[in-house]
Amino acid sequence: MKHKEFYYIPPEQIMEDRVIIKGAEFKHITIVTRKRPRDTIHVVDGMGNEYLVTLTKIDRKSAEGKIFKRSRYTGEPNFQLTLAQAIPKGTRFELLLEKCTEIGVSEFIPLITEKTVMKQSDAREIRWKNITIAALKQCGRSVLPRIFPPITLHELIRSSKIYDFRLIAHQDSGSLSLIDSINEANVKLSGLTRFKNGIIAIGPEAGFSEEEIALAKSNFYVPFNLGDRRLRSETAGIVSCAIMMEFVEHSILFQKNQLSSKK
Repeated sequence: MKHKEFYYIPPEQIMEDRVIIKGAEFKHITIVTRKRPRDTIHVVDGMGNEYLVTLTKIDRKSAEGKIFKRSRYTGEPNFQLTLAQAIPKGTRFELLLEKCTEIGVSEFIPLITEKTVMKQSDAREIRWKNITIAALKQCGRSVLPRIFPPITLHELIRSSKIYDFRLIAHQDSGSLSLIDSINEANVKLSGLTRFKNGIIAIGPEAGFSEEEIALAKSNFYVPFNLGDRRLRSETAGIVSCAIMMEFVEHSILFQKNQLSSKK
């Protein structure tokens, strides 16, 4: 099967029946993939729309295309997962953004904990967005994940009521596995289609403090662990999201098949 290549065009460059392509995507189309008028391309706007576009004009700095078909939520999961991730040192957060966008995460909340030191930077946030755009195109999604400004765990907990369930990583022998914690949070196999969203909180490599875990548990976060080996913070985030999305999407598919077989 031929690879389906996606181009990201911001919504403001998309009209009712045509698109304007400029900037980095214009260079990619004309220099890298060498597209010409009458060629067909797949465009996503990050808002859940995929467009089938035929190029009509290519100038020195921009190109135009005519929209022939629009599809909604291409490549998107049925479940919205938010990852609240303690920011690791260096560029490891960038790897996490890339891989978790591919996995299907809907929102990222950079988390500042008692054991996290991080300086906010506008340049860093622009780079983070560009990384998610590249990952969106690579994996064929149509909704660009939102990256919130960094917040503390206390601020996160105050805004957690919007989630159907809440999980927090805790490297403790008494903590359940991730799958058991999902069930502990009342996300049962037979009822997953009723749940629309959830959040996973991942701490730094040193973990959350006992006070932070206690605060989270008192606000209906269910702790879980990922086994005996201590993982890097970004690895724990990627693994947790992969397990969660696979479990939820498989369970929703199973539920739909069961309902179909009864008809």
